[in-house]
Amino acid sequence: MKFRLIFIMLTLSVVSVILIFSFVSMRKQPDTISYDSPQWHLPDGAKARLGKGSISEIQYSPDGTLLAITSSIGIWLYDVQTGEPRNLLAGHTDKINNATFSPDGKTIASTSEDGSIRVWEVTTGELLQTFIGNRFGSDSVSFSLDGKTLTGAGSAEINLWDVTTSIHKKTFQGQYHAMLGYSTFSPDGKTIACLRGGVTIILWDVATGKKKQTLTGHEQAVNCLSFSHDGKMLASGGLGDTIRLWDVNSGKQEQILRGHKLYISGVAFSPDGKTIASGSMDKTIALWDTDTGKRMKTIKGHKLYISGVAFSPDGKTIASAGWNYLDGISILLWDAVTGKQKEPVIRHSIRLYSLSFSPDGQTLVSGSHGGKVLLWDASTGKHEKAFKGHKMLVSSVGFSPDSQTLASGSSDKTIRLWDVTTGKHKKTLKGNKSSIGSLSFSPDGNTLASENTNINLWDVATGKKKQTLTGHTNHVKSLTFSPDGNTLASIGVSKDSNIRIWNVDTGRHRQILTNQDGTRVIRSIAFSPDGKTIASAEGRKAGHSVEMGAIRLWNVATGEHKKTLMTQNWVLCVSFSPDGKTIASGSNDMKIRLWDIATGKQKRVLIGHTHIVDNVAFSPDGKTIASTSGDDTILLWDLTSAANTSK
Repeated sequence: MKFRLIFIMLTLSVVSVILIFSFVSMRKQPDTISYDSPQWHLPDGAKARLGKGSISEIQYSPDGTLLAITSSIGIWLYDVQTGEPRNLLAGHTDKINNATFSPDGKTIASTSEDGSIRVWEVTTGELLQTFIGNRFGSDSVSFSLDGKTLTGAGSAEINLWDVTTSIHKKTFQGQYHAMLGYSTFSPDGKTIACLRGGVTIILWDVATGKKKQTLTGHEQAVNCLSFSHDGKMLASGGLGDTIRLWDVNSGKQEQILRGHKLYISGVAFSPDGKTIASGSMDKTIALWDTDTGKRMKTIKGHKLYISGVAFSPDGKTIASAGWNYLDGISILLWDAVTGKQKEPVIRHSIRLYSLSFSPDGQTLVSGSHGGKVLLWDASTGKHEKAFKGHKMLVSSVGFSPDSQTLASGSSDKTIRLWDVTTGKHKKTLKGNKSSIGSLSFSPDGNTLASENTNINLWDVATGKKKQTLTGHTNHVKSLTFSPDGNTLASIGVSKDSNIRIWNVDTGRHRQILTNQDGTRVIRSIAFSPDGKTIASAEGRKAGHSVEMGAIRLWNVATGEHKKTLMTQNWVLCVSFSPDGKTIASGSNDMKIRLWDIATGKQKRVLIGHTHIVDNVAFSPDGKTIASTSGDDTILLWDLTSAANTSK
């Protein structure tokens, strides 16, 4: 159920995952970003991490010197003055829902879907305490005003712990079965606001466990709640374009703030309670007078979506998290009075798509949401180059067999060929009817296959289209050449989720490899090094939950099914090792599995991503695996390490 819930949330968060930032300042900024993140807290067996993960929440430390960024891989602490990262607090094994500073600012408590609440020392990043108790995961966490009590709320219960002794003090349960979704504590820790059914807000008394108020009025889902600093007012916003202000004691709706054009992604009270800042998908921050409900100022500067907003403790600065196509995930600081942008700009990360090793194994290439093609040192994970030219997301990348040419496909419907040594643009292949989803060079490097609604074969030397392969009844989502270059395999989407085999010379369709009962969806494919076998990554369609996923091995010559490697999780991607003895697979349970092809048994499990694993690739020497994930990072795994994380 947990991973099904993750996938439901994934669907809802395609917007919010998009909605997770990158920014452009109000004045011209350098077209650069720090892609290299400090290699802190790497998972066992991983040797490098590319990217810092997506952001879900931001907040200031009590003294205003630090910003805590709750990301998909941990909690990043940034120096507000310099914009540089101070530390990464990592250790949760699932999505982090919430993090909060202690009143003295010396510790941070975080809560996660893994059911734990963890307390960290801010200065050293040391994990001080772990509290286990919320059986169905924790939604939010709060310190009492004196810092001596920690309160954690989940979907079924509220737990209180003594921070000094780590002793569990109290559990409230039985009345919280209807708490579905986000929840937050009042500043004094005495009241918790949570969502029921997405649109109803319930206020609970933490001391007694009794319901205080039921707040109704929202017609669309609420996704952000914020108490005023004195705890007397609550602001709520969400999929509608309005913010509602509530009197916490009476439950009365005091104001409705209207003016945003798209849904509200974050709300925050100023320390004096006189102003509310709201961030929206309409790319603006609005400042509102809480007494009159009037919009006082509109702050513009983000080029795409805003994910979160926060006031500094002195009320003079507003921090906002957002993203754009060019600069990636960033946090901007604004003067709360004038609305002008302040320094520094905190450039957090950039969303990474697709990946491929160079034939010599020394370089890793990935696409980005910023329209850039990024090259990395495969040994260290250090960013080396960025090729710029695409106007939209780069969804597919690949090296030519001689490593001299790089191909990139984009949502701007073009394919670009680049000189790897100089970084210069060589050619643009046009004529595609839709976004480019997959690219593959032929083994001799003379032909490039691309897919959108059909499969196009391009002459690499001239940039001209050689032929178009038609036959799929829906959009093509993956393709790959056989090692000898004579055969091309492809899969389509929806009802066309079958493997089609093509003769490259004639362009004719040879055969279809399909599951007869039609209950599986094929998500990716890979040829074995000898070209005799195709592996397919599969997951069950909706309504078939007994057997969640599988890797199927097919005989290319006959089209017969040879073997099935079973798993209880959807398999999203597969890759053969260079010696053909091992298959790596990524799945929706955030894990990478290594399989022995001869026996069909699992050899090893790599644990470290905090979201689905959607791409895996072996280095040419078979000693390293690169993986991409919905947590917006790429991890490089050292397969020569003796560490086995399959426990």
